[in-house]
Amino acid sequence: MPKLFYTETRPLTGWRKLHDMARFYWWWWVNRFYMRLFFRLEISGEEWIPSSGSAILVSNHISYLDANIISAASPRKVSFMIAREWYEARLINWMCRFLGCIPVNRSGQDLGAVKSALKGLSQGVLLGCFPEGGISVDGNLQEGKQGVALIALRSGCPMIPVHLSGHCFQSLPATFFLPKKIHIRIGKPILLDGEDPKDRESLARVTRRITDAIQSLADQVEPH
Repeated sequence: MPKLFYTETRPLTGWRKLHDMARFYWWWWVNRFYMRLFFRLEISGEEWIPSSGSAILVSNHISYLDANIISAASPRKVSFMIAREWYEARLINWMCRFLGCIPVNRSGQDLGAVKSALKGLSQGVLLGCFPEGGISVDGNLQEGKQGVALIALRSGCPMIPVHLSGHCFQSLPATFFLPKKIHIRIGKPILLDGEDPKDRESLARVTRRITDAIQSLADQVEPH
């Protein structure tokens, strides 16, 4: 069982900070118990998640549960970039705000979301991103979007590849109640040197490195 590290995702003091800490520990244990009990969650490589400092978790996206899975595997609070329509949904808006999630407009490039992500990373946040930009309904890794590469290059933060397998896309609410064994693999950090965030070819190269690193973890999955 990993040692938990509380990370602030918004400036809080006094009892508000204590309340936020208590809520984080409560949320983490409940979420971890749910994942272990219903989906027999197995975790490999959790030691690659840093106990402090900013970093970007880059993962494939195969179900509505992916953020919960990654949160259960991380000893720190993870702030995800999430589609605005989900962020504003009444049932989960409280959780999104508590985790410090960043709403993203999927209709086009969202510079406001990029700025919010960079601000959070400058304050030591652990950011969770799905480079594919949406759920892969067949489970295969889709082409990555360049927004994550832009954030990584402009922030200078390491990227940590993550691969999820086992649970696949299901319509809501079935995805939460159809138990199937899930495995999350976490890889070595990707460090970026000599790339220019203003150069399109650099963005393309970094995007390929992201998808290649995730695919490398996927290749470690044992065939059934």
